[in-house]
Amino acid sequence: MQQEQARKESAARTDYWLAVGIVVKVMNKTLQGGDFYKQKGTVEKLVDRYTAHVRLHEAGKLVKLDQEELETVIPQVGGKVLIVNGAHRGSEGQLVSICVEQFSTSVKILGGMHARVVEGVEYEDVCKLAPT
Repeated sequence: MQQEQARKESAARTDYWLAVGIVVKVMNKTLQGGDFYKQKGTVEKLVDRYTAHVRLHEAGKLVKLDQEELETVIPQVGGKVLIVNGAHRGSEGQLVSICVEQFSTSVKILGGMHARVVEGVEYEDVCKLAPT
């Protein structure tokens, strides 16, 4: 069973993870003279698989950024998330717990008849959903 899950996870993994409606953090130290470094924003539109228009929360500006300039944001426990990579890619859920030692989370996947908890979702595979 565990081998099957690992196979599914590997097959579903891609090198792109951006999605509309997620909250991301800018990690580019040179953008706008460093003014946008570590600012959070919401992905408003995808240009392609690797590039998005991000509305910065603090500055209010819309900037075009490559995913290499961004990182995912982990919300507080109980917050809404989107799984952005791996076997459960595209699933919305609620953050159940954070395992700092293993750089992973547990996510309660919502929808369908039965909600289920997925353990060991890596930090970079889960991202905070912007409030709607």
